[in-house]
Amino acid sequence: MAMLTTLKHAIASFLVGFVLLSSMLSLSVAAQSASFTEVTSADMQYQLHSDQFTLIDVGDNKVPILISLSEQPITKGVVLIIGDANMPLGRQDSLSHVAKYLPSIGWTTVVMPSLGLSLVSNMVVPIESSDAQVINDTQEANADDVTIAAAEQALKNSISEKSKGTVTHSINSSSAVSAASEAALIVYSQEVEAYLAATLTHMRTTMGHRIVVTQGITAATIAKLVSDRDTLMQQIDTLVINNPYWPIRKLNNKLPMIIAQTPIPVLDLVSQWDNSWSKQTERKRRIKARTELKEVYRQADIIGQPLDQIQMQYIARQIKGWTTYLGW
Repeated sequence: MAMLTTLKHAIASFLVGFVLLSSMLSLSVAAQSASFTEVTSADMQYQLHSDQFTLIDVGDNKVPILISLSEQPITKGVVLIIGDANMPLGRQDSLSHVAKYLPSIGWTTVVMPSLGLSLVSNMVVPIESSDAQVINDTQEANADDVTIAAAEQALKNSISEKSKGTVTHSINSSSAVSAASEAALIVYSQEVEAYLAATLTHMRTTMGHRIVVTQGITAATIAKLVSDRDTLMQQIDTLVINNPYWPIRKLNNKLPMIIAQTPIPVLDLVSQWDNSWSKQTERKRRIKARTELKEVYRQADIIGQPLDQIQMQYIARQIKGWTTYLGW
């Protein structure tokens, strides 16, 4: 009995330590994201005149956005453009370059600098499967031990695994890395949502439709928010995505269904230059949209060279054709 009690305290200490580590990790992820955003904001404000950008309040931060007004007497609406995580605006394959081609056909564009994201891929937290089994045995020995129960629940939440009262599966260091990355993606999703909310609020006086053009992890994140019928996302009329992916296999495999369940029209731009994560689901996204009877979905190829200025003009024409098809 004494040995069992000692074991229980040791395990409880270990689990509480892991939970504290997870909390510290979340704070670290948020700090790294804020750091990237601050650097990007500082660069923009340093390189541009004050009348070339607009500062909006996102939480406690002032974030610059680039607004280009419609060049037509009647504005069709607003196109919000946000790139992949950690993507500089000046990068050749950033969809921010599309913004210069849309005002001439009646759209006001808003270029939103990318947010930062760290997936802590080098983090290793050794958690042996035998520990998980001991947790199970200890619970059965004393189900009223509140400390262990609370710690176990926190651990299960941290690794996004749910069971009906017992933990019988293996936990290893790779699952801890995956859990850390998933925690980072959750933080990132919350930041993207706040960023979109602030931008949409700022542009609320501009009449017309709302389009979000996005790529990479950000595209997958926004698609998930739209699929979840998030209240904020009800302001968006259509989604234009390029190279959508999540760099965690089990999440990435869910992406075709997520996109198929979005309640708004989706234009899915694909090219041979998309990364391997996105290519893994490219065909599945098209098939799932068909089998799930998604009302309006189109997968369009960007043919030819890597994304450059010529390709950006082509993408702008794709968006024009898409909105014309929607009757806008």
